[in-house]
Amino acid sequence: MTNATDTIKPIRIFRQGTFTSVEGTKITFGEAELSGIVSGYNADKNPAPLVVGHPKLNDPAYGWVDRLAIEDGEVVAYPDPALTDPSFAEAVNAGRYRKVSAQLYPPDSPNNPVPGQYSLKHVGFLGAHPPSVKHLGTVSFADGDAGNLVTIEQEKVMSGTDDKDKEVSFAEREEALNTRETALAAREKAAEEKAEAERHEANVSFAEGLFTEAKIKPAGKDLLVGVLDALGDAEVVSFGEAGQLAPRDALIKLLNSAQPLVSLGEAAPDDGKPVGEKDAVAIAAEAASFAEAEAKAGRPISIAAAVRHVTKSKGA
Repeated sequence: MTNATDTIKPIRIFRQGTFTSVEGTKITFGEAELSGIVSGYNADKNPAPLVVGHPKLNDPAYGWVDRLAIEDGEVVAYPDPALTDPSFAEAVNAGRYRKVSAQLYPPDSPNNPVPGQYSLKHVGFLGAHPPSVKHLGTVSFADGDAGNLVTIEQEKVMSGTDDKDKEVSFAEREEALNTRETALAAREKAAEEKAEAERHEANVSFAEGLFTEAKIKPAGKDLLVGVLDALGDAEVVSFGEAGQLAPRDALIKLLNSAQPLVSLGEAAPDDGKPVGEKDAVAIAAEAASFAEAEAKAGRPISIAAAVRHVTKSKGA
């Protein structure tokens, strides 16, 4: 059984139009010329071999053209799958031969099997070293052929795929790209969630430390953690003489320098009002709330601006 990868796809060898051959001859192929080439081709009597380059004498054939057809104004050669070397077919389908050229007998060539019209002699593949070939025979060309031939190189670069294959290939690449983008987005989301969880744990630990040092009341722990979580990894802003800091880092720095609410060994009264740096927790909470309200109203502001607003309104 012939494997799909061992079969060369139909080869577009030339089209209608006026061309200058490799030999320097100017030739015009019209509909009649193309029809004559196709109808005059006989794979049983005068098969055209698939070769590498344009050999002259006793070079190997890597396959044979089974039939010719005209499709969209172009002559298309259909290789015989049973007579095509698998390694050569694989190389062609992989795009290792970038161009194809057809060599023709002119109408007046003495060796033309169909005198009076152009006839296909062979299809040459250009752009790679030939593979080793077994049991496909050789191509024997007469010495007199060399000076009376026409070689037409197609302008298109071979891709090894037809339009349908290109569509499938594009769809596969697009699917692979979407898969990679989805995986990347999932990794980024996981990394972001991990960073948020680590920040939250750090915020909880920080609040617990402040409580242990009697810098905040028990009720202030959850409030402080919520504020620090809300600040997240906001961009750095200027805090005047304190320098440039992220709002979360600025608040942590401020609270770290706060004094205990009561002296060691003393108990703070339950109704005692926060003093000194303890006000920072309340200010931060108000600032976060104010910034959220402004954002909902369509007037987004930075945390630093919200802090300035709150402290100004308090007369701080």
